[in-house]
Amino acid sequence: MKSIDIATAACAFVLTTCWSLTQAAHASPASPLRSSTSAAPRLLPLSSGSICAKTERIVFSCPLDNGTNTVSLCAAGDMNQEPGRIYYTYGGPASPELIFPSGGQHADDAFTRTHLGFGGNTGGYAYSFVNDDYKYVIYEISGEGNLGDSGVIVQRVGQRTVTAKMHCQPGKVIETQDDQVIDATLKWKSDPEIEAHGLPRGH
Repeated sequence: MKSIDIATAACAFVLTTCWSLTQAAHASPASPLRSSTSAAPRLLPLSSGSICAKTERIVFSCPLDNGTNTVSLCAAGDMNQEPGRIYYTYGGPASPELIFPSGGQHADDAFTRTHLGFGGNTGGYAYSFVNDDYKYVIYEISGEGNLGDSGVIVQRVGQRTVTAKMHCQPGKVIETQDDQVIDATLKWKSDPEIEAHGLPRGH
């Protein structure tokens, strides 16, 4: 009888644990900042101030003001050749939470680059892409008398409401000065929504 009681209790524990895990998964939907599939751990040495590999060039990178994550646009390979690749990555150095595109999609089809113009000789640019029904906008603004504003904005496709907005830590933005990389990004199409309305600003 005792062995039967123990087996019954063990089965009840397993069923209760599985039910609890299922409920927790439904109660905590995935953040749009994370990939729908787990990103692979980064085992390569990283470039300082980014989560790009040392063998890659930094297009744009900064640590975010939450103090734990970094956002980077990385260029791998020769931009003038087919193997050349630009990708976005977000998260911590050892295990980024999102890498886009994950593979197969060319940067020219994945990203847009839009010029930002404001009064008083202030301007900048915005890179954007769409992943899993969310638009991501990586932006940089600077100009005369402007301390600068850079960061990442996330919004649902088709909505003006901002889902998340994270600023770069002041003075820690890295931007490429590599002509080959700049020329590659200048070939990207412009985002018509940003051209018409500027950066997403919420309601």
